[in-house]
Amino acid sequence: MKELCMQYMMAKAREKAAKEERLQIEDALLNEFKPSKEEGTETKAVDGFKVSVTAKLNRVLDYEAYRQLQLPENLCFVDLKPEINLKNLRILEKVDPAIVAVCITTRPSKPTIKLEEVA
Repeated sequence: MKELCMQYMMAKAREKAAKEERLQIEDALLNEFKPSKEEGTETKAVDGFKVSVTAKLNRVLDYEAYRQLQLPENLCFVDLKPEINLKNLRILEKVDPAIVAVCITTRPSKPTIKLEEVA
């Protein structure tokens, strides 16, 4: 187990170094490419490579301010998506799991590992 822990830590360190190098190269590519669009994709062909840069804007909604606009339905630009309330789901699973099973599919995700050296 100790050998696996050491291998894991070394692999994580290599991964971190590779990621830092990749990010530096990405910055250099962006500086050379000089994209002009604030949002969208631009493509250039350079010495046998096709380089595409996609720019995106992150938008945050103030839902209360949006609601106060009281826009007519044909002008509404926000979609409300159902989201699972995990706390309430777990309560209902304890009360009657059959109800939850009708509409929820559960499958395991990839486990995460956190490893810390201790003295």
